[in-house]
Amino acid sequence: MPGSADIFKMINRDELSHVRLFQRIIPEAMESLNHSKDQVYELFDAAVQQEIQWSNHIVGNQILGITDASTEQYTKYLANSRLRAIGLDNLYEGDRYKKSPYTHLERFSDTKKDGNTKANFFESGVTSYVMSSGLTGWDEI
Repeated sequence: MPGSADIFKMINRDELSHVRLFQRIIPEAMESLNHSKDQVYELFDAAVQQEIQWSNHIVGNQILGITDASTEQYTKYLANSRLRAIGLDNLYEGDRYKKSPYTHLERFSDTKKDGNTKANFFESGVTSYVMSSGLTGWDEI
């Protein structure tokens, strides 16, 4: 799957630039255009419902570890995170929306910290095996 990792990186970069842009635009719009917090919450809730519906349509329960319920939990968790980033309160209450249901997968995408992932998943060979010094004689074969 040559190029897959690069495509994912570009999509991620694009999505993060949208996040940063709207973290600036929404508070400014609320102040300048007299938008109420309730309108922002309504907008977020509508977007979350659409994202959940789309994700469940595309992915559904067809990937091991991803379910309709975990998609809903993750989408609402992200919405709460984005709302806090612009100085608003959580829209979705409950402990299940305080953390990502996919934290166990973050280790595999972490190329800089504790994941010890040395290359992308799709385009590389394994690079994290530890070489054993106890075996000898392989050079003669």
